[in-house]
Amino acid sequence: MQLVFIDETSDAKFKEYLGFCIVTMNAKFYPQIKERAQAILLDIGWDPETEFKGSYLFSAKSGCEEVDIERRIDAAHELIDLHIAEKNRRMVFHYGDMQSATHGEAYLYNLPSLLMKVLPRAKQGAGKNLLVVHCDYRQDVEIDHLHFAISEVARRKGYVLFERVKMARSTFDTVGLMYADLVAYLQGRIDTISNDSELFEGITEEQFRTNGKLQKLASSVELISKVKKMKIFEHKDKAG
Repeated sequence: MQLVFIDETSDAKFKEYLGFCIVTMNAKFYPQIKERAQAILLDIGWDPETEFKGSYLFSAKSGCEEVDIERRIDAAHELIDLHIAEKNRRMVFHYGDMQSATHGEAYLYNLPSLLMKVLPRAKQGAGKNLLVVHCDYRQDVEIDHLHFAISEVARRKGYVLFERVKMARSTFDTVGLMYADLVAYLQGRIDTISNDSELFEGITEEQFRTNGKLQKLASSVELISKVKKMKIFEHKDKAG
């Protein structure tokens, strides 16, 4: 059985930027990853009543205020390390980005085409062609439209879709969505901060070392570098 988790990211300054991460995983790896990921978060004192999000990494006032930023980043390193086994990847990450004034339309228009590119063909054998798809909740996307678009991709790739595509609200228990959110957030920050020309204009060496956004960029690059062979797609056809 193949599992797919999808989450997206945007940016407060560059409002047309939209990126989303697709995580694909063989279901046999999920139990171990969920147990170990939750243990990592509990070890740093994270409250299981609160989800762990990428946007909480660098903000001590978001999420669990008792857990400082250094411990959050350390936990993120450990979480990302879990996607690699000794000989292969337990999870495969894919990232797509685009520019659009209407994010809901762009999401619905571009996500199926990216999923078509990255979803492996279904394997033969009992239950191996079963596909489960969980997406983070979006208010501006109709679940019926999303289900129809993704079910067509599943059919063309040889899968039987498990019930319906699910649009879930993220919690401590939605570990697959947590990984999609974390990697989407990190890659999105790399894209937007790196291309923020105003940020780099006339900056001194001291400001470069102490600037909060640049520190966030450095940490994001370090964390993303641990993701093995992530494929990044920039959409040429921009919806909206």
